[in-house]
Amino acid sequence: MEPFDHALSIVLGHEGNDTLTDDPKDPGGLTRWGISQAAHPTVDVRNLTREGAAQIYRRDYWLPNCCDDLPAPVALCVFDSGVNQGTYAAARMLQAVLGVEVDGKVGAKTILAAHKYPVTLLIRRFQTARAHKYIGTGGFVAYGRGWIGRTIDVTAEAIQWAVEGAK
Repeated sequence: MEPFDHALSIVLGHEGNDTLTDDPKDPGGLTRWGISQAAHPTVDVRNLTREGAAQIYRRDYWLPNCCDDLPAPVALCVFDSGVNQGTYAAARMLQAVLGVEVDGKVGAKTILAAHKYPVTLLIRRFQTARAHKYIGTGGFVAYGRGWIGRTIDVTAEAIQWAVEGAK
């Protein structure tokens, strides 16, 4: 399975898959496959297919952080964080952990540093930074338990993927 497809299956599991939701506490409003009407006003969320959602995830969350160029287990973490916390925030957290210039744009220096860093250590440090960021996020009282649980689950998935020898 391609890294994007594997990562997408994990993300969709946390995003509710095909469930149509409209949580009044969620500023995203109407949502299916984790794609919110508020963030994607031109998308017919009610009739969105998995394939349509996958295209949006690849275009708006996977590619902006160059996830194809990161070690696959790390890409899972950055991708999931980008979906839930924003691609800019995910890139900045990755860069801060790697000790490279923090500009919110994953480029050659960030990618090179990610490949030089021990993968499981990078996963743990990135996911720890991610959890710390959630604590200061609006909505933490309502959603924090789920966000932290998601972070723990993605950490376990990424480490298992790394141990199994993802490239």
